[in-house]
Amino acid sequence: MMMTQLINDVFIGGLLEPTTNTTRIIYITVSGLLLSVIGYHLYRRQSIMQKSTKVCPAATTASTGSITAKKGNFMRKERPVVICPFSQGTDFIVETAENLPLTPLEMYEDWVMEYQRTDIDDDANKRNALKPLAARWLNMGMSGQDTPGILRAGLRRLKNTKYFLVEEPHRLKTELLLKKKALDDPQRFPRVFVAQPESLDAQRECLDMFLAYLPRRYPDQYVYDTASNTITVKCIDTTFHISDYYNTRPLELCERIVQEDLCLMSPPKSREAEMAVTESYRMAAAAVVFSFEGLPEKLGQPMEFLHAPVPGYEKHIRKSMNITFSKLKSEQPVWRNNWGIGPSGEMDKPLYGTVSSMEQRKMTNITEDDIKSMFLKVEYETIRRLPKTRYILFTIKSMCDPMSALERLPMAAACLAKSIRGMSTDMHKYKGIDNDDVCQAVLKYLDRIYDNHQSDQGSGSTGSNSIL
Repeated sequence: MMMTQLINDVFIGGLLEPTTNTTRIIYITVSGLLLSVIGYHLYRRQSIMQKSTKVCPAATTASTGSITAKKGNFMRKERPVVICPFSQGTDFIVETAENLPLTPLEMYEDWVMEYQRTDIDDDANKRNALKPLAARWLNMGMSGQDTPGILRAGLRRLKNTKYFLVEEPHRLKTELLLKKKALDDPQRFPRVFVAQPESLDAQRECLDMFLAYLPRRYPDQYVYDTASNTITVKCIDTTFHISDYYNTRPLELCERIVQEDLCLMSPPKSREAEMAVTESYRMAAAAVVFSFEGLPEKLGQPMEFLHAPVPGYEKHIRKSMNITFSKLKSEQPVWRNNWGIGPSGEMDKPLYGTVSSMEQRKMTNITEDDIKSMFLKVEYETIRRLPKTRYILFTIKSMCDPMSALERLPMAAACLAKSIRGMSTDMHKYKGIDNDDVCQAVLKYLDRIYDNHQSDQGSGSTGSNSIL
């Protein structure tokens, strides 16, 4: 009876009366259709509520909790959050995207374990004896420049926050001590740390995130003490008082406790300009020891200035990068990787950023022995939005291994060769491959590694050229 009244109200609104035969037929037909639609939606509503309540148990703990959003009678899937032990903030939503393909960090976790299990003490000997961690991306066919003739940013969705900060124990102490040396040196400090005063809130937000993440992700390496407001990094036996940095240089403390270099990019002044892509993000603060140089000149400059030396940036990816930044969500960070070849395996001698760094990576008149003595340098970057300040945080993890180590990874050598072949002449020069003779010498070496592997496969040998 109530449904009939509802149909009466909705369909004819009290203005029409189903008196004639024609009107009655129309009335009955439309009533039947409306009943079907209402019944279907009631069924769907009931099903959704049942499914939602099954996957959304209400539960919280001291260090992590859940946000269960309710809209009307519907419950949305819970989102785990991290509570910062220092600020008690709960803005750092932990998102995973488990449906994405495996990444090199997941595929080759056993490679890292080899470095921890080995009895070899000397780091250089480890790198010569074990699989090169810098080549993990190349071994999966991910060079970072995979499209011939076109420069791509190569951004991919971060599969799991487990791979936000990647602190590898066998190198953690060495690299943190290199950072300490640079940051403690009064002459070097202005070249490895810069910040605009207005970036302080974003720096604090970044430090809060690190304090929430690191002790939970790496409990064997980091200890946060609530009573004293300190964080201890066990491998270097150092305790940092957070109050010494929190109101002045929070990003410096972040740099001192992780292997990654860090950059904060400030959004355009107005949201309208950001969404219209009429203004770019600008470098507001940076702590960089391993990745690139020239920080004082880059502070306050837009993305197109920072990437001006990269051939093809303006033509191929400037606009798309600005659009990506404007739409980037805090719960959906992304990552990318790239590679370079340098003459030195010293981590604190960057390959990029200044004329002098470009000169040091330039290769001229080289032999195969020269190539073997060089080093493959790979960077793994993550890019995420800070939810409070809306700044964007870049983390840059640098890795380095001898070029000769590629002889144990023929698929990585083939990937690197393919990447070089797809580059323009200008990009070759940017990578330090100064002329065609150098390019051919590098390709000849990489091709030989892969061809030897193919020959071994054909003869049934499984020697040291195993892909994994």
